[in-house]
Amino acid sequence: MDKAILVGLNVPGQIKSNLSELEELACALSIQTIEKIEQNAKTISSKYFIGSGKVEEIKKTIEIRNADLVIFDETLSPAQLSNLEKTLDIQVIDRSFLILSIFAERAQTKEAVLEVSLAQKLYMLPRLKGMGDILSRQGGGTYNAKGPGETKLELDRRKLMIEISMIQVQLDKIKKEKAISQHRRQKNNIPVVALVGYTNAGKSSLMNALSNKLTDSKDTVFEKDMLFATLSTKAKRLQKQNYPPFLLVDTVGFISKLPHELIHSFESTLNEVIHADLLIHVVDGAHFNPTNIEVTRTVLAELKANEIERILVLTKKDLCLHEPFLTDEHLFISNKTGEHIDDLIHSIYGHLFKTNEIVNLKIPFDQGQIYSALKEHTTILTSEYQDDGIAIRVILTPEQVATLKKYQC
Repeated sequence: MDKAILVGLNVPGQIKSNLSELEELACALSIQTIEKIEQNAKTISSKYFIGSGKVEEIKKTIEIRNADLVIFDETLSPAQLSNLEKTLDIQVIDRSFLILSIFAERAQTKEAVLEVSLAQKLYMLPRLKGMGDILSRQGGGTYNAKGPGETKLELDRRKLMIEISMIQVQLDKIKKEKAISQHRRQKNNIPVVALVGYTNAGKSSLMNALSNKLTDSKDTVFEKDMLFATLSTKAKRLQKQNYPPFLLVDTVGFISKLPHELIHSFESTLNEVIHADLLIHVVDGAHFNPTNIEVTRTVLAELKANEIERILVLTKKDLCLHEPFLTDEHLFISNKTGEHIDDLIHSIYGHLFKTNEIVNLKIPFDQGQIYSALKEHTTILTSEYQDDGIAIRVILTPEQVATLKKYQC
């Protein structure tokens, strides 16, 4: 394992450094943390990010602890990255690079691979200049190039720009295909519920718990106690007996100081969040951290999804002796034991179908298929066989009311 020194800087008015979480991120890439160094400062140094005295302290620690690299808990500018590597004479990476590397390792679907690749290239593009001393070897004259004076740095930048354009074309195609699928769902009036929250909060476990409760399917989504276990959107059609169906979508987890390149690149994946009818904001109840709630809210605001209705859900109740203090209205559930899962299902239907109404219908005997469909997809309160048809009292959505208007009585 590579041995790393973690560095954090605390500046007034900014999110406090979290070197414990940074250590988890490093561990996800098999990097061992051997030292943690934090500095409190009034401002950020444009040259080194941290103060020059702290840079000298890190340099001595590198020699003493025989470190392989230094990891900063912030996104460094190209100049800061270059200056630090020159002064420390060791590989320096930042939080964004670390998160992008984890995403690259976990990506499996074609869409996720493309999105991560785009994010990495967008991250690298402005940093090529900071690597100028390494890359500024003269490149030979080539066809359709500037000529013998073109540097390798410029060639790399041009190559990167072409690759970014090619990936964006492929992602645009996927986005259009998804738009067609979303339009089809809207046409069929199937509402979408999206799971959102901090990484490793229990979203995939909750999806499996709801699926086990509402379907007979044994097809579960991957869940593990690890950061960013889910990178690709997973969707399941769920339905409570005699109630309308809804689509439950599991999305990529958020994290503090999420690289802007990832939010931009994962647009097609996060699109499911933007077009959802209801969000379930999942929070880890066993390792409760109010900051994680705020991070999710901030990302949702950046996605312009903060106006969508939300249910706040704390998970892992089975691991807690006491309920975390939270003033916001919420549900405290256990994905493992199923405790209060029924309450969550009731709440989901209450949010999605609150405009439903009780209607009296009379279905002619020769329209038996309509009655069968209503029995399967709605809640029939009463039914009575009469001379001219079946009189029923049923709970319907506004769309169903409009469709069945001629049968109202």
